Amino acid sequence: MADNASTELALLFTGHMVDLPERQSPRFPPALEPLAAAAIHEEVAAAQRDAGGRVLGIASAARGGDILFLEACRAHGMPYVVVLPSEPETFVAKSVRGVSSGNWEDRFEQAWAAAAERRVVPVPPGANPYDACNRDVRDLALARAARQRLLALWDGGGGDGPGGTADFVRLVEEAGGEWRHLDTRPLLARLPG
Repeated sequence: MADNASTELALLFTGHMVDLPERQSPRFPPALEPLAAAAIHEEVAAAQRDAGGRVLGIASAARGGDILFLEACRAHGMPYVVVLPSEPETFVAKSVRGVSSGNWEDRFEQAWAAAAERRVVPVPPGANPYDACNRDVRDLALARAARQRLLALWDGGGGDGPGGTADFVRLVEEAGGEWRHLDTRPLLARLPG
């Protein structure tokens, strides 16, 4: 696996999941997928150029942004690590299923199978599993690469709870990493009607 000597940049990802049908205020409706995928692909390609191809992707694998990021890594020939806050079956039930479009379960399986490394974070009793996952991703990036960059596909809001995107951005900033905001608001504004 990659280490500081061979990996210039750890490219981390966090972002919104595709909205469940009952979500009242849209953050990532299914129609946003092509625009979000294009923005992520552009950032992954830029990271590859910036680091001379010596990049390791690290992310979870929820429906939406995470899986789009892992697919972009694969398309650009970048090795990646998938980090889950629970065993795959539990994770799929909570963070992949629930949307009829997008074929997210199959895409999760493909992303999981193609990973250079697969990790399930041991979560202490009473701890927030998503916060534990974010911390594991950050710590893994610090251990494996000279620099860290987080891509955040995010509307800039506070999120739906602890361990979300806003918290992850803060964790990366505190560790001295940089982050790029892939703001979903202008992307949403480009959708018809």
